[in-house]
Amino acid sequence: MRTRQSNKIDFTGQNIYVGIDVHLKSWSATVVSETSVMKKFSQPPQPEALHKFLAANYPGASYHSVYEAGFCGFWIHERLTALGVNPADVPTKSSEKLRKTDAVDSAKLARDLRAGESKGIYTPDSETLEIRF
Repeated sequence: MRTRQSNKIDFTGQNIYVGIDVHLKSWSATVVSETSVMKKFSQPPQPEALHKFLAANYPGASYHSVYEAGFCGFWIHERLTALGVNPADVPTKSSEKLRKTDAVDSAKLARDLRAGESKGIYTPDSETLEIRF
């Protein structure tokens, strides 16, 4: 009996962490595994584009993401959650803003998430946000 070798990548059982520096026109993202930096890249500001990249390159993994709370509100959180990417929001300290670049920020966010150092914030659902106004 012959065994067949597969070239298919499978990340089942592994965690993939994504730090995202969000901007209006693009996102800078860093993808890390438990042990190393996997990829740094820039992408359109769309949760679906990020999910498509993750699913194509790290199939079967559990995806965890983090981005800085800021101007963009909670829509990114809602869309990533719906796509199966577990997001967390992180406030930024003013001292961290002094030595910021998009690539440095996204890498720091991904490493902090992997290390369990990111603290999420309360994220209201869409219905709660609508009645606030």
